[in-house]
Amino acid sequence: MTMNDYKREFLLHLVGTGAIRFGSFRLKSGRLSPYFVNIADAMRTGKDALKVADAYVKKIEEAKVKFDFIYGIAYKGVSIAALIAMRYAQEDIDVRWGYNRKMEKDHGEGGMIIGDVQGGDRVLIVDDVISTGFTKLESWLKLNYSFEDIKPAGVLVGIDREEMDGDYRKRFEEYGFYIYSILSASDIFDYIGGKYDCNKIGKYGGSEC
Repeated sequence: MTMNDYKREFLLHLVGTGAIRFGSFRLKSGRLSPYFVNIADAMRTGKDALKVADAYVKKIEEAKVKFDFIYGIAYKGVSIAALIAMRYAQEDIDVRWGYNRKMEKDHGEGGMIIGDVQGGDRVLIVDDVISTGFTKLESWLKLNYSFEDIKPAGVLVGIDREEMDGDYRKRFEEYGFYIYSILSASDIFDYIGGKYDCNKIGKYGGSEC
């Protein structure tokens, strides 16, 4: 298959660092998957982290995503959001970013959300992967509840596991949650010479492949 240079480099980086592994893995949902992704393994050094940041920024530029604030979902999305902002800073573009906490802090500044979110912001949610999309939607609802007049700019991830039901994805996008992924499960398996089998990887809601 034909794959953009930055996507191929990102995939090879994930495989080379062990961030993506193939075999048989039981996911949090209880399902078995023929591959497992832990993007933290691709960011163990500064140089490796920059490779991840480069891929995310190139996807933003390729998709022409318009945003005002980058919002990282805890935990892995936090470092990704920071890396994207830092990569833009190297180009003299100052980007505001922030993240959510898993647990609300009851001391210091407190709260669940960190960052300078402003009214009217177009918020780009970032994370490592997307499966059903529920985690992303839940994070947005909490953010939207805390700040007035903000709008979703989309969801940016490294890998789309393609487990979201087509109707649900359509509804997702109707609310402005366009999914921008550097790679999809199909991309990965097509590139390595295997055939993506959604019966093995799974689909949201048990829908037919």
